[in-house]
Amino acid sequence: MMSLFLTLLIASAILVLPVLTMPFFRSRNYFVVDGRTIIITGASQGMGLSAACQLASKGANVAIVARDVTKLESALEQVRAAAIRPAQKFISLSYDLTKPESSKLILNEVIKWNGGQPPDVVWCCAGYALPSFLADASVEAQRVQMDTVYWSCAYLAHATINLWKRPASTLSMSAANSEPPARHLIFTSSALAFFPIAGYTPYTVGKVAMRALADSLNQEVAVYNGARRSLSVPAAEKPATDMKIHIIFPMGIQGAGLDHENSLKPELTVLLEKDDVPQPADEVARRAIASLEKGEYMITTMFLGHLMKGSAMGGSVRSGIVDYLWNFLGSLVVLFVAPDLMSKCSKWGKDRGLHTGPKGE
Repeated sequence: MMSLFLTLLIASAILVLPVLTMPFFRSRNYFVVDGRTIIITGASQGMGLSAACQLASKGANVAIVARDVTKLESALEQVRAAAIRPAQKFISLSYDLTKPESSKLILNEVIKWNGGQPPDVVWCCAGYALPSFLADASVEAQRVQMDTVYWSCAYLAHATINLWKRPASTLSMSAANSEPPARHLIFTSSALAFFPIAGYTPYTVGKVAMRALADSLNQEVAVYNGARRSLSVPAAEKPATDMKIHIIFPMGIQGAGLDHENSLKPELTVLLEKDDVPQPADEVARRAIASLEKGEYMITTMFLGHLMKGSAMGGSVRSGIVDYLWNFLGSLVVLFVAPDLMSKCSKWGKDRGLHTGPKGE
C-alpha cells in the first residue's frame, strides 16, 4: 500500500511540476480575433453575450444570433459598447436555429455583411436545460431538448464546414504566399457530458451527442487540413484555411437561464450537484477565451470541471500535459464519486419513494 502511495505521489509531482512552471513561459496566441469576424449563437444573454462583449473588446467584428429580437437589440448595444475602435462592425440576426435552413441563411447574411468573406469563427452557444427524469419528460420535451441542444449546433456545423471547405476564390499575391490564420468552430457542451447526473437526462444526451460530434469533426477536419498541404491535391480544390475544432464544458452559469432551470429541477438533482457552485457568465467566457488562446481542444472552466473532464476523456484529444494531469487525477476521484452518487440515489428511493420532481411537488 505504501509503495502504491509513493508511486502515485511521485507521478503526481512529475505531472504537477510542468504545470506550476508554465506561467513563467510566454505562449503563442492561437486565437487572435483582432479584425476577424465571429458568429456567436445564443448571444442575447448569458455566456454567449459575455463572450461577444469580450471578443469585441479584443477587436473582433461580431454577429450575434438568437430568436428574441428585443433581447438581441439590447445585447447588440452592449457588444457595440465593448468595441475598441470605431471601425469594428456588429450585427444582430434573429433566427430559429432548430430549423435546418436557418444555418445557411445566417452564413449567407454574414458573408454579405462581411464584404463577401466567410466568418473566421463560429461559436455555438445556443441551448437551454429542462431538467427532468427521463420517465417524467414528455416525448415532445425530449425532442425539444435534442433540437435546441444538439441539432441547433449540428446544422450550423454542417453548413459552416461545407462553407470553409471551399477554396479561396481570389487571393492577393501577399496573401497567397503567407499562411492564413485558421478558422475556428467552437461548441458549448456541459460538464454533464463527462459525468451525467440524475434529473438532467433529456438535456445531457444532447450534450453528450455534441461531444461525439466535436470528437468526430476533430478527425474529419484533419483530412481537410492535410489536403491543404498535399502536393497531389490541385490548388483549386484546397480549402482556403486550416480549420480548428474546440468544445467547452462549463458547469452552472449564473443568470436567467439558471433561475428557470432551478424552478424545474428535481429535488434529488439539487442534492447531487450541491458541490457545483455556479460561475458568473463573464468568468466562464473569460476562462473559455483564455483556453482558446492557448489552443486547447476540450475546455473546462473550474477545478471541479477539470476533474470531471479528467475522469472521462476517453479517446478525445489531449491538449498537452495538463490534460494528462487531469486525466490521472480524475481517474482517481471517480473511484469514490461514482459509487457515492449511486448510493445517494438508492438512499433517496428508500427514504422518499418515487418523488422525482421539484421540491414541493
